[in-house]
Amino acid sequence: MVTQLVDAPGGPRNAPPASSPEAPRHRVRADIQGLRAIAVASVVVYHFWPSLLPGGFTGVDVFFVVSGFLITGQILRDVDRHRPLRFAARFWAARVRRIMPAALLVLGFVLVASWFIVPASQWPEIGRHVLASALSIENWVLAGDAVDYGAEGAAPSPVQHFWSLSVEEQFYLVWPVLLLLATLFARRFGPIGRLGRRSVVGIVMGLVLVASLCFSFIFTNVDPGAAYFVTPTRMWQLAAGGLVALVAVRGIRFAPWVGVALIGVGFFVLNVDMPYPGIAAMIPTVGACLVLLGGPDGRFSFDRAVSARPIQHLGDISYSVYLWHWPLLIIVPIALGHELSILEAFGLLAIILVVSEASYRFIEQPFRRGWLLRTSPRSLALGTVAVLIIVAGAVRFDASGQARIEAAAAEFEQTVASADECFGAAALDNKCGDPFAPVDEAAALAGNNDLPIASRKPRCSDDTGPFSEVVCHYGDPNGARTVLLWGNSHASAWSDAIDAAGKRLKWNVIVASRSGCPATLGTPPPNEIRKTSQEEQKGCAERNEWVVSTLAPKVDLVVMSDLRAGYADGARSVDGFVEAITRVREAGATVVWLGDVPLTDGITTRRDGPECLELNGQCSNPVSKALVARSVTDEVAKRVPDLLTIDPTDRFCDDQRCYSAVGGVSVYFDGLHLSGTYSRTLGPWLARELKACAQGASSCPAL
Repeated sequence: MVTQLVDAPGGPRNAPPASSPEAPRHRVRADIQGLRAIAVASVVVYHFWPSLLPGGFTGVDVFFVVSGFLITGQILRDVDRHRPLRFAARFWAARVRRIMPAALLVLGFVLVASWFIVPASQWPEIGRHVLASALSIENWVLAGDAVDYGAEGAAPSPVQHFWSLSVEEQFYLVWPVLLLLATLFARRFGPIGRLGRRSVVGIVMGLVLVASLCFSFIFTNVDPGAAYFVTPTRMWQLAAGGLVALVAVRGIRFAPWVGVALIGVGFFVLNVDMPYPGIAAMIPTVGACLVLLGGPDGRFSFDRAVSARPIQHLGDISYSVYLWHWPLLIIVPIALGHELSILEAFGLLAIILVVSEASYRFIEQPFRRGWLLRTSPRSLALGTVAVLIIVAGAVRFDASGQARIEAAAAEFEQTVASADECFGAAALDNKCGDPFAPVDEAAALAGNNDLPIASRKPRCSDDTGPFSEVVCHYGDPNGARTVLLWGNSHASAWSDAIDAAGKRLKWNVIVASRSGCPATLGTPPPNEIRKTSQEEQKGCAERNEWVVSTLAPKVDLVVMSDLRAGYADGARSVDGFVEAITRVREAGATVVWLGDVPLTDGITTRRDGPECLELNGQCSNPVSKALVARSVTDEVAKRVPDLLTIDPTDRFCDDQRCYSAVGGVSVYFDGLHLSGTYSRTLGPWLARELKACAQGASSCPAL
């Protein structure tokens, strides 16, 4: 079998084994270069135009298989050549030479470019992700964010694509040790059981593959958001490539074309709404394995089909293309101040190819073959120093962003303390000139940390996870009436407003909100914006049943509020809302539907409010787009025709557009939720609306 050193997406076409810089070169396999080219092209196309290639993200799965194949082949060749410690040192030094120079250059570029281009509010998050990427744990950070509801509205990190490199680098730490131990075991005990080295190594690989595959199936169903990123759900794909290398069989006729067909099917059939990796990941994984098991097959072989120089060269530079495409795709639109047009997108693609070519020629190749990193101790030492430099830069970048945000918050607090009748929502009701005038940088930056009171520490709003009976108490605790605010995090965002209204009306207020949990009964509908785990769904259903059976009978008024958009199963949403309304009414409480805030962009896309304000002073969304997602609410109204409602549209919009800043205050603290300050300024208006609803249907309009 012919193998070649490569790990992350791409690699040099005539590379010696990493353990020996002077070793004879191995003939490049055109099919592997072709796989790399296909994989990186699919990922880039998916990131630029996801609707064009909905399963393009599975190109990463192909990279995993190729990496497992090549690295395992290298290990099997080299493990007998050196003593264990020397083998490990040379292997990891080769990883440093191969991976770190280009990767650390990209991380450094992201820090510098972000300093000059990206809003300061994003600096802490970018610093956090650059730090995680430098330490090869970005996949675990993203997995944590996937289960952290507070992170679901965050802007995409320019380095979040490093998650796949983190998976591979963790694989490189574990895999050679496992195979080395298996080899040592075979040498010592193999003859007793009549097992050769390849048999023992194959058993170890098979056990890893089966264990990881089973875990992937189970965990993908339990927590699909985190499962996508964590190493245990991906290890089987790398192990599958390793087993192909161990088998060392080539020449299975037509296998490459069957494999390419499977990979292609994955590009068009799979999509991000499916639980992944799980069983769906077998499509690209098996496809890549079949390509690797193939061989030259005459005139119409896959090798021959992908041997054209442009395809082979794209395979050469695929690592650099993968590294550079995502940061540029994120940062360039920020620098331009708008989303890319078709022409600009193609122009950026050309820039990515040029930058990647330069990175390959002047960074990857020289560092990999040059004298500076020729010895293992020097490679490991300089690699460690370089990582520490990036780590220090990321920490400093994070701290600078935090300092800017804290200074802005302190300045904005003074503005709040001296607020007049034209501050926030009050500007809509008084003669204050233009209530939608641009805001200053302090107000924009302060909006990022402006969480509603129910979400501040100590957090009293129930979070995702197992069911709990946590609620918040606001308003007047001795009030004559008790009002319950019930819903997901969008209800929680109204907590400042309903607290102020409760104090104004002398009403007791209870907030029973839960992140990611709409105020419906039964199993909550799937969410297009954020995948929810089985544990979250179970906790949500139990929580809502507790609200209607325990809290609703104790209150006079139940205010329901939820995100109108993003739930894939609209019928289930409607049924759940109608049942909830019916049950609350049966408990003796009046139900009021409090409408959600306008969208900042589309249903599944969103523009972060404060960050947009930092760049532009004011941002807006056409009414036709901002208020488009009302189908569920309208259907509920048909089923419950006498439902009382409070429509807040005129608190955010004029006749044409809905705005991200009103009365000098950021309306949102992210891309979806009301800021605490603006919510509080809505208190007087909400008090009037609630009072009218409490006095009877004749004073409160039906939906």
